Amino acid sequence: MAYRLSFFCRADEEHADSAVSLLLDELLATGGPLFGESCPGLADGVSAFRLATAGPDGRPVGDLLTLEVHVGVARIAEFVIEASPDDGHGVWGCDLLATVTLVGDAPDWPLVGRIGTALERLWEAVPWDEASGFEVAAGLP
Repeated sequence: MAYRLSFFCRADEEHADSAVSLLLDELLATGGPLFGESCPGLADGVSAFRLATAGPDGRPVGDLLTLEVHVGVARIAEFVIEASPDDGHGVWGCDLLATVTLVGDAPDWPLVGRIGTALERLWEAVPWDEASGFEVAAGLP
């Protein structure tokens, strides 16, 4: 079963590829090396990578997670309204949605934490998941 954690952001980024590039640069500047694979062939306005913390041999130390970035207010409006129908959490008008999907027996929780921290530094991200809603922020590893 997959676990999906979303981050609502205001980024003023026009292209998903440039947003992912900024995010990956931030991750690499503030932590150890990463193992990554691009996920090609996605819709316009969406960019994705499969990532994991890299060990000394350059191989993943845990299961790969998927990081997707969607840009554009219109593109993510449905997600925003579903998460906060009354805008009680101030996410209406967000123009970037970053989603981390974890699957497998050895999730890379330290990398999830690094991603959340990087998103917060870059774009004041607001985390959300289907089980806990916006309360997920209190339980992030």
